[in-house]
Amino acid sequence: MIVMTASKIVKWAGALGLACALAMKPGMAFAATIEFPESELSAESVLPVFDHPESVKARTVKTARRMEIGAFMGYALTEAFYNPLSYGVNGAYHFNEVSAVNLVGSFNVKGLNDYGNQLNPVPRSSPPENLNIQYAPAPKYLLLANYQHTAFYGKLSLSKDYIMNLSLYGFAGAGMMGIGDSSKPVANFGIGQKFYFTPSLAFRADLRFLLYQGPDPLSRRLSAETSEQPASSFDEKLNFNGQLSFGAVYLLPSF
Repeated sequence: MIVMTASKIVKWAGALGLACALAMKPGMAFAATIEFPESELSAESVLPVFDHPESVKARTVKTARRMEIGAFMGYALTEAFYNPLSYGVNGAYHFNEVSAVNLVGSFNVKGLNDYGNQLNPVPRSSPPENLNIQYAPAPKYLLLANYQHTAFYGKLSLSKDYIMNLSLYGFAGAGMMGIGDSSKPVANFGIGQKFYFTPSLAFRADLRFLLYQGPDPLSRRLSAETSEQPASSFDEKLNFNGQLSFGAVYLLPSF
């Protein structure tokens, strides 16, 4: 036997009445369709325009109108006979956060590399004969002026409490290269990366490529020579060399 209280009877009656109302007026259960004339619809998308666009917010390292000085050590990647090490200084002036002019001056460490020393005497030569490549014109110094363009500035989180600022740039320019007793024009281009420890102090790494016309140390016999020979006595060839350098730079206050 089923016993229903008065409250349950009221609830069931209410639910049954609502169901009957929805069944009799189906339009009440669906949303109305709204149509707009095509002339009032947007025909194209429009991007927002800002009065003062900023590519980087809260920039920690600001380089605009600041000078930069530094020192570095270089390593010639494709040097066949001579010591590949060099040392030098560089300086730059940043016109803004993107463009700068960069000056580089370096000197080559004297002497031969391991391969050059192995050729005195030449292996399996009979009778033993020295190549004496040390008496050919060797690279002595490099002076360059470059335009530098910063393509990327960002931040690298090394830990929860320390963030390092980065900048990636490219450069190209020209200058002079001392080879023996001669000076030759040289063109160069490359890319580099700076890692900022503070807003003013950074570690700088550059990959540079040099293109120049210089004396060919193998174009004449040197076994009988006892001193460095003039560059004019050698044939010339087109050289394409790579150089990797590492150093530190410091940004001076703006003025």
